[in-house]
Amino acid sequence: MSTTQTPPVGDDSARIHILDAIKAAGGTVTVADVVARSGVPPADTERLLNKLVLDYESALDVDDNGDLLYRFDPALSARQDIVDADKKRRRRAALRDGFMRFFRVWTVAMVVVYTVIFALFIIAIALRGANNINVGGGRGSRTRRGGQGASGLAIVFNILASNMTWRWNRALRQKLRDDIRHRIDRGEDPFRWRETKTAEEDSKPSIIDRTWYWLFGSAAIETTPLELEKTLITYVRAKKGLITNADIMALTGETYDNADAIGTRLCAAYGGELDITEDGIAVYRFKNLMLSAAPEVAEQVPRLGYLWQSRKHEHELRQNPSMLIPGLNAFNLVLSIVMYTTILPQLGWMSAPAIIVFSGIPLVFSTLFFLIGGIRMIREAAGREEYERDNLRIAMYRLIFAERRALSIPGDERLIGEAELGWWRDKVVIQHAPAIAQAIRGKVRQLADGRTEISAQQIIDEITLVEQLRQATGSHLQPVGQTVFSSEVDDFGRDLTSGALEGEIAALSA
Repeated sequence: MSTTQTPPVGDDSARIHILDAIKAAGGTVTVADVVARSGVPPADTERLLNKLVLDYESALDVDDNGDLLYRFDPALSARQDIVDADKKRRRRAALRDGFMRFFRVWTVAMVVVYTVIFALFIIAIALRGANNINVGGGRGSRTRRGGQGASGLAIVFNILASNMTWRWNRALRQKLRDDIRHRIDRGEDPFRWRETKTAEEDSKPSIIDRTWYWLFGSAAIETTPLELEKTLITYVRAKKGLITNADIMALTGETYDNADAIGTRLCAAYGGELDITEDGIAVYRFKNLMLSAAPEVAEQVPRLGYLWQSRKHEHELRQNPSMLIPGLNAFNLVLSIVMYTTILPQLGWMSAPAIIVFSGIPLVFSTLFFLIGGIRMIREAAGREEYERDNLRIAMYRLIFAERRALSIPGDERLIGEAELGWWRDKVVIQHAPAIAQAIRGKVRQLADGRTEISAQQIIDEITLVEQLRQATGSHLQPVGQTVFSSEVDDFGRDLTSGALEGEIAALSA
């Protein structure tokens, strides 16, 4: 789903997200609160909120600026049929999410379980062969057959074990060489090993995440359209309703032109305003998104992160894919064939159920496992150059945002590499410099001392200007004003007024 388009959302899914946002906010929300917490576009949010006002115990307040405040019972009380219908929607959503979580665990479990089963069969056949060898007399021919069967399985097992060990050792040696090279590029002593790991190093992807990525690549970790939209709106609110194209670039990793399209789309969808300064800098203002029912809402927004932070997780998965599970799956693939040709006949288990369980299922599963993973590898290999170029551009975004200056090559390769999205020599950076400069509306020029300078003055100017505007803006969120009208009714069905309007009525009565 492109961030240049408003994310599609079904009514059932949007309703659940909005109910969750209301409950998390304590029952009192504005449209902006719900949009920021759910990612549902404003038009859909307002439409569904108006339905929920009728379905659940609630009141609709209007402040002195004409802004709407939705007040729901924190327990979300409603007629039993409405509560049951929403519970049914939640169960369907939970079932879908649960199935995906189960499928992720099941994928790894299938490999591990069949590896254990096949290992037990090998041990059983080996023990049986050993027992046959110890039997003397007239059973020599049977003893030799048993011994040959066990020896053949032992040879297969040894070949697989040796191959997996060789591959594992080769991967470890390559990782060691890469780590040493990276340390040298960062100016560190490669022979001085740290005794303790940082918190970031300890939070490595799990074996399930690594296996899932091995199968499906970046598609396995893509966020949903609603999550992407929620990230954008959360960022807008965290930045006091003022952003520029530079902010969008840092958040999404898009080129300047795509960031401009996203900013235009956000203005149209969320009632924003576009200001153009005398220097041609575009500033997007989102006053409507800053209205909040309570200060606590500001503390409940999701944690923000720039793209170079989230991209680092993907790069870790891509550069260090799971080797254990594919290795075990290769073992299972071979043993599923050996089970049919050797082990099951020796045990006399040639019934259809035994063949399906111990040979057919693991053979089909292991074949599909490698087929899906192979397609992912081919796709990644075809897009490797584009991926590395995007990583270089994102790493340069990080440095530009941090230091707000032009980059020079050679000289800044080490700082660019500190984003840990890859390592590029000066020749590679210079080669991609023109295309990257065009993507960020920058310039490339040769300096007198032979260095290449990559400037991004447009981005730097935007960052500087918008930060000045935010400092001048003051408060983070705009609180709801004094209530002049409430739709709440008393036991006789009469409207109750409150706040400013109540005061005016009292004054007129006096």
